[in-house]
Amino acid sequence: MKLMKYRPWWITFALVLLSLFALMQIATLRDITLDNARLSINGGASEVISLPLKRNIIGEYSVEVSISPAALASRSVQIIPDDQLLSVSLNGEAISLQEFSPQQLRDYTRGIALKLPQLKTGQENTLVVRVLNNSNPAGLDIRPLPDANITASISVALALAMMAFALIRHLPISRGQTLLLAVSLIASLVYLSHTSPSTRTFDVYEGGGHRDYIEYLIEHKVTPPPGDGWEYHQPPAYYLIGAISKSVLPLAPLHGDYWGQLLALWLWTIFLVASLATLRLALRKSTLALIIASLALCLWPSGIIHSIRIGNDLAIYAFYALAFFYCLRWWRAKATPDLTWACLWASLALLSKSNALAVWGVIGVLLLVRIVHLWLRRQRNVNAIKTIRHYILIPGLIFSLTLVANFGDNVWHYVQGTSNDWLLSNVSDTIHPGLKVANQPANYLLFDLATFIEKPFISTWEDQYGRQYFWNFVWRSALTAEFFFYGKGMEIWGLVNGVLLLMMLSGIVIYAVQRNTLLNGGQWKRAFMRNLPWVFALILPFLLLLAYRIKVPLSCNTDFRYIYPVLLPLVFFSCLVWRQFPRFKLAWIPATGMPLIGLSTLVWLALL
Repeated sequence: MKLMKYRPWWITFALVLLSLFALMQIATLRDITLDNARLSINGGASEVISLPLKRNIIGEYSVEVSISPAALASRSVQIIPDDQLLSVSLNGEAISLQEFSPQQLRDYTRGIALKLPQLKTGQENTLVVRVLNNSNPAGLDIRPLPDANITASISVALALAMMAFALIRHLPISRGQTLLLAVSLIASLVYLSHTSPSTRTFDVYEGGGHRDYIEYLIEHKVTPPPGDGWEYHQPPAYYLIGAISKSVLPLAPLHGDYWGQLLALWLWTIFLVASLATLRLALRKSTLALIIASLALCLWPSGIIHSIRIGNDLAIYAFYALAFFYCLRWWRAKATPDLTWACLWASLALLSKSNALAVWGVIGVLLLVRIVHLWLRRQRNVNAIKTIRHYILIPGLIFSLTLVANFGDNVWHYVQGTSNDWLLSNVSDTIHPGLKVANQPANYLLFDLATFIEKPFISTWEDQYGRQYFWNFVWRSALTAEFFFYGKGMEIWGLVNGVLLLMMLSGIVIYAVQRNTLLNGGQWKRAFMRNLPWVFALILPFLLLLAYRIKVPLSCNTDFRYIYPVLLPLVFFSCLVWRQFPRFKLAWIPATGMPLIGLSTLVWLALL
């Protein structure tokens, strides 16, 4: 029997921490400060303001800001005027606007992207923007734009490669999977070069959002009262990691939010490696199925979108994936240390976001099955009672402590009357009524196929895109989250991906029907028990999301991002047909939708 090589955990931990340290140093080199904004109306005295500007002003006004870029910072800004941009100057020198059309100079949604190669590194630069407003309200925003800095991208790639190497020591993946992991991280870096921290994100800059939570921890060294901010009711694990990453690891102060995108990418790499290792554990006997499943997982379009988003979703993805890997390994090998690791990672997931109750549900169901099995055979197994005690005490203790740490603060404030909801605190009272949707059986039982096929994206605000129906929102947001991408090419890409997803789902159903008709009772039972972790890893997240949508009937509460780790069992079940290729032709033809979705992401990146 081949012995597994011992690999010390402290080396892995050191390399993972070193990679995060390196990423934060890169963030300091990419940092850019945009502050000290001052407003002058019709040539009058200036006053200090904060951006974005929005107030009643008729006539001409100018805004002066100070910009301090680090060595590798972007040299481009986005200027969004309302009504008309008149002129821009940097350090007293006029910047030509001749390349922009009159329509672009009046575009109050996207504005203009202005390159400023004259920006001086490591010192304060003064940018002055003049705007003419003819009807109220007036508005102006100035934002740093991302760019494709080769030096920074290579540095980030090397830091992530170091961490991936460390993780693969304990979470083995195949060479083909390693190549796909590299392609996936390159795709995320390409997307990062097109995406600012404030683009396609959730609840980062709102009052009491993810950013404010981290800043509160840095300043006060305690978690904020759950009812005082939009995200303050969330458990603290991600925010503690964020606070340490921003305030302790960098050797220089960080002012922008690029560091948060790199932290997200660091967590995303953990999710990918753990998920790929889980697929290898289950599919190692079929190279074709393993590569197809890994391709879809690594290049799933909404995954690339989420991979650089600031927020606690990325933390739960990482810890959830680690928990499920060890859970599956325990189910197969019955090793108690694997169960302990599964519970510890599930605990960190639950301390990141409450959605992790799903992975605890999987562990709980599997434990119950094992305990019943041992109890029925306790007369023949002298260690059965001892094993049952371990199965109850270790997970029970970890889960109980985690549950108190997660919900205790919220429940306490709810009992004291300072919070209106034990789960969401006071958030429910401040949600925009335009997000509310119907909460009738039809909203959960019906799937509007026509709308799903005709609309390439999903909207949280407009019914015409299918937001009223649970399954429409789930499956559309599974592809591109809640975001729109504009242009004819993007529209076609979105429509095609919708069809490919329907093919993938139909392939899963057809194969299940075909395969099960060929199995006798004993074979079916063995196959079901072998795949039991996957079955509940697929079912429980959807049940949890369904309960959340019923409790708080808002369109945004149906987003696939809440249960993104469920993609892993989805690709697993979709690729099972490839283990017996070319049999089950009726199933594997629609199952081609899954890898095609992954490959289509390369088209999407080219269209950005």
